[in-house]
Amino acid sequence: MSRRLIELLAILGVAVAAIAVTTVTVAAQSSPPVDSQKTALASEVAALKAQVAQLQLQHPAPELGQQMLQLQIRHDRLWWAGQSGNWTMAYFMVGELGEALRGIEQTNGDAPELQPEKLSELMPSIMNPAIKEVQEALATQDKAAFSKAYDKLSAACTACHQAAGNTFLIMQRPQTPLLDNLRYDPVAQ
Repeated sequence: MSRRLIELLAILGVAVAAIAVTTVTVAAQSSPPVDSQKTALASEVAALKAQVAQLQLQHPAPELGQQMLQLQIRHDRLWWAGQSGNWTMAYFMVGELGEALRGIEQTNGDAPELQPEKLSELMPSIMNPAIKEVQEALATQDKAAFSKAYDKLSAACTACHQAAGNTFLIMQRPQTPLLDNLRYDPVAQ
């Protein structure tokens, strides 16, 4: 789900809660028959559910391959930032990589590639320990520890691909920057 759709759903949830509180308050004040209150509230909830369904149709989940390409870009940039000793950028990139993973879990957590397993359960169990190790290496600003943790992250990506039956997708250290329009050398202060 896009961030905008998530925001709209949150607003819709607040609206439903406000309607419920208003309905209870009005009911306490005017005391119309309980059955008509329940019917009106049920009707309103059904209408809101229909609106949510319509929003979901208008904003379908991103295609999984597109999301994986975003991960690949973050993976690539993380490597070059770490190799340049730009620890701030590397830490930012691993955070972005983690955010992209959460997005996949939320929007494609039931992806058919892994059925009967759920991507939303498998991915965190494989990727979270590797991401944590990269973050720990970045905290020490140790290139050797970073390289080792990065290789484990790449192996975790590959393990996830293998679990999905995509054994041909093997992640490794990049040989050249995927995109070369980002300066990786740290800014002198």
